[in-house]
Amino acid sequence: MFWIAVAVMALLAAFLVAWPWLGKTFNKTVDGQRLNVALTRQRLQELRREVAEGLIESKDLETAEQELKLALAVEQGEAEQQRATGSKAVFIAGLLIAVMVSALSYWKANEIDALQDWQQANSQLAELGRRVVVEADPTVTVDELQRFALALRTKLNAEPAAPEGWLLLGRLYASLSRLDSAIEAYEKSLSLDPERGGTLLSLSQALVMVGNEESLIRAKQLLTKLQLQEPENQSSLGLLAIAASQLGDTPLAIKSWTALGAMLPADDPMQASIQQRISELSGMSSTRLLVQVALSEEVKAQLPEQGYLIVFARSSDGAMKMPAAVIKQPLSVLPIEIELSDSNAMLPNYNLSSLAHAQVIARVSRDENVEIAPGELQGEIQLEVAKGTTMRAEILIDKELN
Repeated sequence: MFWIAVAVMALLAAFLVAWPWLGKTFNKTVDGQRLNVALTRQRLQELRREVAEGLIESKDLETAEQELKLALAVEQGEAEQQRATGSKAVFIAGLLIAVMVSALSYWKANEIDALQDWQQANSQLAELGRRVVVEADPTVTVDELQRFALALRTKLNAEPAAPEGWLLLGRLYASLSRLDSAIEAYEKSLSLDPERGGTLLSLSQALVMVGNEESLIRAKQLLTKLQLQEPENQSSLGLLAIAASQLGDTPLAIKSWTALGAMLPADDPMQASIQQRISELSGMSSTRLLVQVALSEEVKAQLPEQGYLIVFARSSDGAMKMPAAVIKQPLSVLPIEIELSDSNAMLPNYNLSSLAHAQVIARVSRDENVEIAPGELQGEIQLEVAKGTTMRAEILIDKELN
């Protein structure tokens, strides 16, 4: 029925396309035929008048009438044939155009490629679930993770009352750096099962990664709740300490780091990092980087009226894409000085002091999302990190990201 409907619509479209040309051809042909008939009648009247006046004989009149009528018939036949041929050509051309336009419109409107990808993803749900969830296959590609997320989202749309499914979907989105989608999935899981510890922790991690004040406050609330449920949860303690540090809640940050240190063995490698954090928060010697951020003349015209300045440091060898220290704040007048320190870290054992060589980036973004977006402005430098000292650097924002 669908293809029949498409065929009918294509024929109708072809008729509408061809109608103006058909009408013109028909009108021109009719006008020409009327003119030929009128001229023939006029000539016949003249012949009869000439017979009456004795200019020609009666037997010649009959011959002339037959010749005129034959000529008229021949002309009308040729005109009719030309009209039919022209109409047919116009109709065929219109039909082809209509079919092409209909097919292209259908293809674009229904996203055939996307539909095929969706069907393929649904057919591979069980296999991808086994590889990703059960086997934790390290060879799984980003495309396969995206297909798995698509198929799982489809299944959850049909069976939404599955908190563990929404939690898994959120973790898939987080692994794909789609933090907004991950947070939505975690929130859905949490609404179905408000006490699930894994959801509280995963949602808090995503919110800390977003890093704006609203997200950090929400993460702090969730982590405090999780600590009441699971006082021995080391991951939640470390994350709570990080969120508190970024919010400027120094007492809570020190308390959380101290509690985490007490849980770990004395020879645990993280002890040194925790003690360093506590020392920094207590005002003792720490690794600090004062960054003077300026804007080049070439990109001043691209500076948004409202936006955010994001300054962060990470390992220059590319081993870790995550920042070791990051500051995000509303865009203000440039140049400006930004201070990065270990208290701006996002992980307890990965901070400014843990780096030997750092890539320091200053970026102007229209939103608070740390992911790169076209049109953002950026500058960067490389430097050696002198642990336990205060360093200074200058960054010139001089390029637009594509």
